[in-house]
Order: sequence, then structure tokens, then C-alpha cells
Amino acid sequence: MTLQEEIKNGESRTLEYKAELPEDSSKWIKTIVAFANGAGGKFIVGVNNKREFIGIPKEVDLFELKDGIADTIAQMCEPQVVFDITAEIIENAQLLIIQVYPGNATPYYIKSQGLTDGTYIRLGATSRKADWTTLEELKNRSRHIFYDELPFQNLSVTEEDKKYLCKDFSERAKRGITQKELENLHLIIGGTKQTATNAYAILLGKHDYTSRIQCARFRGTERIEFMDKKDYEGPLCEQIDLAYKFVLNYLSMAIQINGIVHDEKYELPPQAIRELIINAAVHRNYQMSSSIQVAVYDDRVEISSPGSLYGTLTLEEALSGRSSIRNRTIARTFEKIGIVEGWGSGLKRIIGMCEAYGVEPPQFMEIGDMLRVNFYRPSYKKTGDKSAITASIGDKSAITTTTGDKPAVTEKEKIIAYLRLHPNAKSSEIASLLGLKISRTKDYLSELVEEGTVITHGANRNRTYSVQV
Repeated sequence: MTLQEEIKNGESRTLEYKAELPEDSSKWIKTIVAFANGAGGKFIVGVNNKREFIGIPKEVDLFELKDGIADTIAQMCEPQVVFDITAEIIENAQLLIIQVYPGNATPYYIKSQGLTDGTYIRLGATSRKADWTTLEELKNRSRHIFYDELPFQNLSVTEEDKKYLCKDFSERAKRGITQKELENLHLIIGGTKQTATNAYAILLGKHDYTSRIQCARFRGTERIEFMDKKDYEGPLCEQIDLAYKFVLNYLSMAIQINGIVHDEKYELPPQAIRELIINAAVHRNYQMSSSIQVAVYDDRVEISSPGSLYGTLTLEEALSGRSSIRNRTIARTFEKIGIVEGWGSGLKRIIGMCEAYGVEPPQFMEIGDMLRVNFYRPSYKKTGDKSAITASIGDKSAITTTTGDKPAVTEKEKIIAYLRLHPNAKSSEIASLLGLKISRTKDYLSELVEEGTVITHGANRNRTYSVQV
């Protein structure tokens, strides 16, 4: 993708642009810091909010501007951010591109604001102050430490729990798993003075009540009316099994006649469903006070996992097979007992399963600090209202993996799709969850109200928005 195409697609996790550099350096330095703490990115000067290439005024000394930017980044950022500054002419406009590379010495922060208040991360198209869980994860990342391998002091290692894990793992692996292997996998640390790790507690279902999988069947295509609801706690492998069965219970079955044999076939590949749930369990952020949510609608299966992609990984890279493991001990354990085949191949394998099954692959998207998968149901496409199916409700960096040529989803279409799922939403909620800036969100909402597509309720700070029925 060319730089021009990137800009036309809008701001994202790895792209931000300004018509001109703000006089208050902290307003743009936070984006430089956020890029360094994540997957890197481009900060471009010379493009306005309408994605028009206005360029840098001719009277501006480009070399002096470059030197000033480089000096500001060097003085304001801690540790030192690695970056390049180049100029490029697009549509007869001179643009300045600050290419920030992902850093290994996280967390990066604004020196004057300090580590706690000056650390920023990129969520969608916005740069936000890191909360304490993200800050801890950034610290661990630079030290090559993983949360799930750290000690979990609130749980004693007992013979009963060890025997349960060995028995369960042995049945799944179809070979004997010994207590010694629990230590080799770093589920238990400390030698003779055995200490539980976070992974040990998570796998036993004794970590935290949010370390669960919530399942629901909703009527229609919106998250409004429950038809069924289950919260699965307990051992992680059992949670995965139960969530998988929950989804299959609500999928349609087709009967194929092959000669005298009648074959039953689910509308979506069951193994792909299971892989998606496993992927959510392996890669979610267990420090966040949120749960994995698996929802079945008339038109789709939706899986939401707490935590954006880990480290420097982008969605494009994940779909191409690159891996960045957030929970190394859990991933290693799942590989050892045969639940996963190999690190990083999951998403590509899921897409391959769908192609072999003859259905469209799922859509993967980042929505703020959450990873969401939408797996659309063929049965709904044949009998339902196709206009109710939304292509994407994520931020501008969301990637949809579908077959055929489909037009790009605009910001206003994303807002409409979000409001269908979340009526009576405030502009701040829409901006936050879709990764848009509040000023731009209000502009889009005003246009939608004028068009008659969206209606308002209340006024000023209490104003909310809904789709016109």
C-alpha cells in the first residue's frame, strides 16, 4: 500500500497526520511515544482532517523544521526514540513524514510528565495515557518477562490441583503428563518450595473471576435481547470446551446426501470456531478486569477478547502468520498437550479452514483495547436481511478478511453500525470505542443527523444518538 493510499484510508494505530505541527509539543509528542510503545507508525505533517494534501507552506524552511522536530523528540522523550524524518511530494504537496520505529526499551514516556503520567499507547486512531496494567505490561515486555509466568501468591500448590491438571492434560495429550512436566512448563516454580504462577492459577480457574468466558445468544443482530446466557468459570480448558459447545448448539445444520449416506454439516466450520475461542484464551490480557465474550446473533458469531494485539504486532502481520505471544506459559502448555499446533499459525489456519469449508473467513479487528472477531453465518445471508449485516465497527486500522471486492467502510458507516448495536450512545463513547477523535466524531454525527439517518436525544452533555428507525 502506498503512503497516499494509507492516508486516504484514514488515521489508524500506525498513522496520524496534521495540517501543521501544533505549537504545544506535548500534543504531538504523545503520539511519537505511543508509536514507540506499540507497532511503530508514521506521523505526517501536511494533511488536514479531510485527508486533503495541503502540504507545508513554501516559506517554511524544511531543513530547519526537521532539525527542530528531531531536537524536540530527543529532549522530550525517555528513553530515546528511534525515528527517521523524510519529505515526500504527493499531489503537488510537500509532506513531512516522521517514521517512528517500535522500541525495545518500553515504556517510552514524555520526560516532563514522568513515567506514570507521561506513558502513552495507541488505541485505534488515538493516543491515550497508559493505565497501570498497560504500564506494567510495557515494563515486563522490555525485560522479556511474561505476566503468566510470574508468581501468583494467593494460591497454594496442592497435590489435589496438581493431580487434576496432570489427569486433564494427559487425557487431552493422549499420553501421560507428570507433575515434573508442570514444573518444566513453568506452571510451578521455586524448586522444592513450590510456588504457583499466574498461568497455573488461570489454567485451574483460580486466578480471578474475570478470567472466564461469557457466552450469550441474542435475538436478532443487536446486543439487546438475551435468548440464552452462560458464564463459564473454572479450569480454562473446560471453559473453552463449554464455550465451543454453546456456539455449536446455536448454529444451523445442513444435511448433505452422498449416495445412501446422509452427512450433517454445520453452517460454519466447527474447528475454526474452536480455534478462535482458543486463540482468545491464549492471547487475552489477563491483567484486565474484563472477560472473553462469545456472542451468537442471527447473522454472526462474535468473539471479543480483552487486550489489543501484543507488543509490536500488527493485524496485517498476525494474519500473515507472524506471532507475538502475550502469555508464553499458557501458549507453551497448550502446544504441549496438543490444543494448539504451533505459535502464530492460528489465524492463517483458520482462514484456510474456511476456504476449504466454502465459507467466507472471519473478520478480525481491533476496537480500542479489545480484539474482536466477526464470523458471519451463511444461513442468515440466504434468508435474512443483508442490510442488517455491518462490515466493520472497528477503528480505521481494522482489517476485514473477506472474499471478493467490497467497498471500504466509511467512518459514518462505522458509526451507524455501532449505534445499531449500542443505541442511545454519547459522542464520547462512540469516539472512544471506535478509535475516532471526539471533534471528528461530532462532525460525522452532525452530518448523519442532517441526513436523517441518526436522531438525537437530550442536549449538551446528556445528548445521545440512535439510528433512525
